[in-house]
Amino acid sequence: MTKSSNFVKAPVPVNEKDRLRTLYGLHILDTPTEERFDRITKLALDLFNVPISTVTLVDSHREWFKSCQGLPNREGKRAISFCGHAVLSEDIFIIEDATKDPRFAGNPMVTKKPFIKFYAGVSLKAANGQKVGAFCIKDHKPRSLTAEEIDSLKSLASWAELELNVRELSQALKARKSAENKVVELNNTLKLLNKMLTHDLLNDLTVVKGLTDLYFKSNGQNEKSKIVSSAVTRSVNLVKQMRQLEAALEHNAPLKMTPIRDVLGEVLKLFTSIKFNVSGEGNVLADDALFSVIENIIRNAQVHGQTKRIDIVIKKEKDCVKMRIADFGKGIPDEIKKQLFVEGFKYGPTGNSGLGLYIAKKIIERYGGEILVEDNIPKGAVFVIKFIS
Repeated sequence: MTKSSNFVKAPVPVNEKDRLRTLYGLHILDTPTEERFDRITKLALDLFNVPISTVTLVDSHREWFKSCQGLPNREGKRAISFCGHAVLSEDIFIIEDATKDPRFAGNPMVTKKPFIKFYAGVSLKAANGQKVGAFCIKDHKPRSLTAEEIDSLKSLASWAELELNVRELSQALKARKSAENKVVELNNTLKLLNKMLTHDLLNDLTVVKGLTDLYFKSNGQNEKSKIVSSAVTRSVNLVKQMRQLEAALEHNAPLKMTPIRDVLGEVLKLFTSIKFNVSGEGNVLADDALFSVIENIIRNAQVHGQTKRIDIVIKKEKDCVKMRIADFGKGIPDEIKKQLFVEGFKYGPTGNSGLGLYIAKKIIERYGGEILVEDNIPKGAVFVIKFIS
């Protein structure tokens, strides 16, 4: 703070450059008066029975009034301004009698027109937190404020602060909306490209697989041919899983009550080498993707667990339907169980992408349910799916 012969000049904060940059970024200085600000200062005159109220912006060398009631000019010198002090205050800044305050007793605003004796102001912040001005009331005579009046003044200041930032917030919302639209547009383009690539790639790989199978059938297989065949098969499965994942995460078809036994009937036709024991029944909220979930679990039990038998139990409970798919294969180690549904986690010798059970988990979560894995007694693993009923 700089002290004149008989008063203290309004201080300049250490972050003045940043503060001014924010102030100028609001694009409000030297704009015409607006009713949205004037109604606040007019209300302050009535509420507090004072002759002066302003919405003040503190510029580098001046205070400028966006709204002013009771003063003839729309700006004044910053050095002698009360708002120049209030703008730096964390709380309400009150001077009950300026003639008795050594910081203001000799201030020209006190000793000459407009003869300010009482001042109460609350700093106004921009959206980024920088203090750019103050909302205040002034009187020609000394006075004090009650706790209720202080709360009312702070409320008016909050209103003024909101009006001060509404343009910036509106512009920020427009910019955000524009960015979101661009992201959506880009995402849609990527989806289209992905569909085209996976479709074409799957077709080409299917042709390659058919030709290699035909060649190996005619000429027999050796170690190198087995590697080629295995690589092509993995690639085909990977593309299929990518398409399943896309469908699982973005499927927008409405869920409907689906009899689990009907879905099981279709899935089990794919596994003629496994003995199935199925009991119970129940209807659950699901869609066509439930087929992929059950098919994936059973295929994992067949490939990784090498099971020859699977027991499936469907049980209605109070607020859900549970389906237990229990195999009698090798089982799953505890350290593997924790990672089984993690995207990309690979388990077993097949070298698959690790997307299958991750996809299954996402599908079940979309249904509002959950999926977990437990040990089967005496051996094997149990996948438990909980559906909302």
